[in-house]
Amino acid sequence: MNRRKEIDKEEFNFAYLYKVMRSLFPKKNDCASLTDLEEVVDELKRFSLVTKLQVRLFLKKHRRQLLDIEKEPLDACHQKLYREDLGDEEYLDCIRRQYWFCYPALIRTALEIEFGDVYDQFANERDGI
Repeated sequence: MNRRKEIDKEEFNFAYLYKVMRSLFPKKNDCASLTDLEEVVDELKRFSLVTKLQVRLFLKKHRRQLLDIEKEPLDACHQKLYREDLGDEEYLDCIRRQYWFCYPALIRTALEIEFGDVYDQFANERDGI
């Protein structure tokens, strides 16, 4: 077995996830705290995405759709919510540069796309809804 296949079979960790996100998604989306990104490591593993290969292929599979979702215009409700949450300056920067989702949000959106109601139920329990 060659070295690449051995590496692909290894369990992924935070450092690997961060490296993959930086390679697949724009740097402007790298705006979350490291703690927020660490949280999604456990979520990916909970949904049986354990190896480096599984995580890389999962994110590649949903990359285009995630980038398309991010380019969609925000409805009035989300505009108000983000403006209040981010403040005027950062909100206007997000509009100008066309980004809304940090890496953890992109990963969670991919999980939602892939696992649908099962992930929604998990997320509601996680968030106490």
